[in-house]
Amino acid sequence: MSVSSRATISGRYTLERELGRGGMAVVWLARDLRHGRPVAIKILHPELAGAIGVDRFIREVRLAAGLQHPNIVPILDSGVLELEGGTPLPWYAMAYLEGESLRTRLSRERQLPVDEAVHITLAVADALEAAHRQGIVHRDIKPDNIFLSDGQVYVIDFGIAKALVETGGERLTSTGLAIGTPAYMSPEQASAGRVDARSDQYSLATVLYEMLTGEPPFSGSTAQALIARRFSEPARPVRTVRPTVPAPLEAAVLRALERVPADRYQDVTRFVAALRGTRANVTQWPRRPAATFALSGGLVAVAVAGWLYLSPHLRGTGHAVDPELKALVDRGLRGYDRRTPAGILDAIAAFNAAIVRDSTYMPAWAGLASSYARALEREFIVPGLPRDSLLHLAVASVDRVLAADSGSATAWLTQAIVTQQVDPTDDRPSLHAVRQSLALDSTNPRAWHTLARNLAETGDLVGAIAAWRRSVALNPSYTQGLGFLAQAHYWRREYDSAAAWADTAIAVDPSYLFGRTLAGLAAIGQGDTVRSVTAFDAARRLSTNVEVANALAGSAFANAHAGRLDEARLLLAQADSIASTYNPAPLHTAVYLAQAYGALGDADRALAWLLRFAPRQNLHFQLHLRCDPPFDPIAGDPRFRALLLQPRPPAGQGC
Repeated sequence: MSVSSRATISGRYTLERELGRGGMAVVWLARDLRHGRPVAIKILHPELAGAIGVDRFIREVRLAAGLQHPNIVPILDSGVLELEGGTPLPWYAMAYLEGESLRTRLSRERQLPVDEAVHITLAVADALEAAHRQGIVHRDIKPDNIFLSDGQVYVIDFGIAKALVETGGERLTSTGLAIGTPAYMSPEQASAGRVDARSDQYSLATVLYEMLTGEPPFSGSTAQALIARRFSEPARPVRTVRPTVPAPLEAAVLRALERVPADRYQDVTRFVAALRGTRANVTQWPRRPAATFALSGGLVAVAVAGWLYLSPHLRGTGHAVDPELKALVDRGLRGYDRRTPAGILDAIAAFNAAIVRDSTYMPAWAGLASSYARALEREFIVPGLPRDSLLHLAVASVDRVLAADSGSATAWLTQAIVTQQVDPTDDRPSLHAVRQSLALDSTNPRAWHTLARNLAETGDLVGAIAAWRRSVALNPSYTQGLGFLAQAHYWRREYDSAAAWADTAIAVDPSYLFGRTLAGLAAIGQGDTVRSVTAFDAARRLSTNVEVANALAGSAFANAHAGRLDEARLLLAQADSIASTYNPAPLHTAVYLAQAYGALGDADRALAWLLRFAPRQNLHFQLHLRCDPPFDPIAGDPRFRALLLQPRPPAGQGC
């Protein structure tokens, strides 16, 4: 029994029409009944399905579905289609995009402008870097798997070739079904050798070579002849075909095409660095009219909508928004504002869900970029994402937002937030971006908060307090503005005001961890150690992840001031044990443990914890060193003074 139009898969997707056939699967346009949206579904050919372990294949596909990157088309769902009397057919659903494949573009134009070819290559390389960090090698990079959508570049079918190899490599080879496309396969992949990330580098260089010259570096009448040529002769220099290609670019391409993996760049990151060094500037290539295309063996068909839809979303005017989409973004913003590990995970999940629902909705990409930046700053663990990938993902996401509308206040605010993590020792780029945002829209409380933080870090606490007050005037329930007003008055030793603002934040959100922490600190300044211990106990109950160590240190600090020294030492030992698992130490963890040790009179350990944080030029770290009252006991120590980039006010005076 064959699959037919109007069939329903998994009770959720109705097949509408066939879009194309390739060597691996049939591609269908389908309707997601749950969300009322179009999706693209690939159903593996019966002969392929019969040669692999179906259940294991689906597990491998689901692992690949964990990839999150602006240049990767996400896998939304997968399963097995059971046909009466036939082979179970694995399937997977992906986002339905607009545009055309690079193969279609090359068939029409043959050679692309040099800057545009490099631009496409860099975007694909960004996606590959993200996948390689998670141990996933694409294995089938080719023009058919690169999709162009109105100025954006996407890679499709991530992890599918790997899933085929892992589940049925030998059986597929014995049946004559190739995994990969001969013209783009690396020599080691073509000879069934060991494949790693350098194989993707070779394939990507092959695609770049074709974009520049109009043909792949090797060709042959059969796959065997093509592979033989690849092993027997080097690639023809690019400039013999197209003399206008810069010599450094030719050199980078030819090195990535070396037959021996060890002779290529060590990884895609270094290949990218070489490509970026070949040109002073890559211009944004022009947007093209959207039309309807079916990718041969590829992912999607295309319908008209395009980026013209984006500007109203970014500016918040003029276009009706799907209520469920807006609800997801609002949920994400609430999670972001909570400043906790659980809040950030919920924010990332909500923003990603919004992107899956509508990948052109830029507020979701902006929220995702900000959430990645906060996870990086606070050392929050994001399952499935290495810490060193968070900044890359944040930058890629905010670049996408700015490309969609560089006149958007939301885009510039996101740029300001992300830029703080690009170089935390220099707030000037962030200040420029947030002021640009406020010039476009002065009614956003988050923009005023971001401005206030920048001003505080650069020494203008008066200006910062005015900006935080503006944020809560615009939204009296804005917990970040309320919490940081408490923090700012605490820095100025105005403890009654600090307590009032902290209490207001807690009244708005009783589970607001930062509010509980500020309430505990302000109470110590007021001499109310009982209330301080209670506030930090509440903070401990609310804490997860690295925040547990911070809250324990706060409890130790409160108990030390209450004269409960044994309890304080016990709590601090627990905090130290947890915090020691982080290397280097997170900023606030180093600060809170140092303050607790200082309260117990142990200056050596206090300073040791401060020295575990790097870089010490981090402006937010310096702000705490310069302004936090708990550092008064060790402020005179020469080792502490050596950490300061600016003088600390005398003990007892406000910052």
